[in-house]
Amino acid sequence: MEPIKSIKATINTSFDSIIKFDPKKESYDVEVPSDCFGVLLRIEYDPEYYIRVTADRDAGRFGYAELDTEMGDYLAGSEVPYYEYYDGYIVRLDKREACFDEDLNVTVRIEASNMYDSGRAYEIHLKRRSDREIRDLFKEDNFYDGEYEINMPYELYVPSGYSKKKKYPLVIGLHGTGEREEHVSAILKKMQMATVWAEDSEKGKNECLVLAPQCTIRYDGEDNWTTLNQFIAGHSDSPFWPMPQLTVLWRLIGKLKKDYSIDDKRIYLIGVSSGAFGAYVMAIEHPKAFAGLVTACGAANPARASELKGTPMWIFHSDDDPLIVPAYTLDPTIKALDEAGVKYKLTRYPKGQIFWQSAHFCWEAVFKDEKMRDWLFSQRIGGWDSVVKKVKKTPAKKGSHKISKETSEMAAKAIASAGKIKDIERHYK
Repeated sequence: MEPIKSIKATINTSFDSIIKFDPKKESYDVEVPSDCFGVLLRIEYDPEYYIRVTADRDAGRFGYAELDTEMGDYLAGSEVPYYEYYDGYIVRLDKREACFDEDLNVTVRIEASNMYDSGRAYEIHLKRRSDREIRDLFKEDNFYDGEYEINMPYELYVPSGYSKKKKYPLVIGLHGTGEREEHVSAILKKMQMATVWAEDSEKGKNECLVLAPQCTIRYDGEDNWTTLNQFIAGHSDSPFWPMPQLTVLWRLIGKLKKDYSIDDKRIYLIGVSSGAFGAYVMAIEHPKAFAGLVTACGAANPARASELKGTPMWIFHSDDDPLIVPAYTLDPTIKALDEAGVKYKLTRYPKGQIFWQSAHFCWEAVFKDEKMRDWLFSQRIGGWDSVVKKVKKTPAKKGSHKISKETSEMAAKAIASAGKIKDIERHYK
């Protein structure tokens, strides 16, 4: 009998194991995405054996050059801890800045043994790609606002085949609290919020410009896109008031619209964590400015939720998010949107599905969702209005209530993208 019966290795973005375990196969090669910070190993084994899991690479925190084991940093060769909540071992992958310059290679060794039997050993060779080629397509720049005396560094991607004769969508990604005091390049390294769109664009799919601005600290540590940090510190009665950084961002967007050929009807806004709070506020403060909104682990002001009506939204959240707890953030947002009759799409990740660094990091799954990316690019301001006008102009034959096939298909796509499937069934059956 084999001491190890099964090994399942998953990352936040996978439902199934990234390896197909065979007790007779002792080595596996696996490539994981650039924003993968951990691999969860669930091992089924004979209880008479002891399981030892090790990794041959240190794993530290982003923004810290030195390792601190008391903060959970990982030392090469030390045993990977078992997490009862996830029923498995989590192999942490190094997040320190220097390790993103090249692909990261880590060998995980799984050994089963007891006092009578040396057992078996298996190795999983993990390769985390750096995405350096995509990151190099971004240009780092800075926008200074004299009124607020705020510098706003930003990363901007422009398609390699950019032409002034063509109008391009613009995707804007708002980072979370952790990126405020790091170099602006951290936005591209720590998550695929910006790079995934550039990667698609370079392949000729959903061609666009991508803006990744940085919310720098101008006044004190409570600065953010909104008053979220002030609210947490007890210095504000609401986490939803806009801070000057959002105004500066709006002015930066205006500058880019002058400098580049941007399609006003296809500007998309994305936010994660505190950036999601900021994205909601931006959409409320500038109604009809954004063709689509994607938020991950955030919240909108319930008192102003009705002002989001008409803005296509896809909301993502983990049910066990320990930082932006759904009961106090997501649930009130959804309740307010429903009461206001605002249409939206919602993905709630069940408990235990997003595991590292915690369930808060659901954006690792969000940006790999190809359906979400295609959905966002199908949105445009006035898309439904233009179809309605075309329907009105289409002459119907006497005694017939039918419309042209072309117009019907256009209407179906527009209504579906606005989340009004029932309307299609009622009007066009």
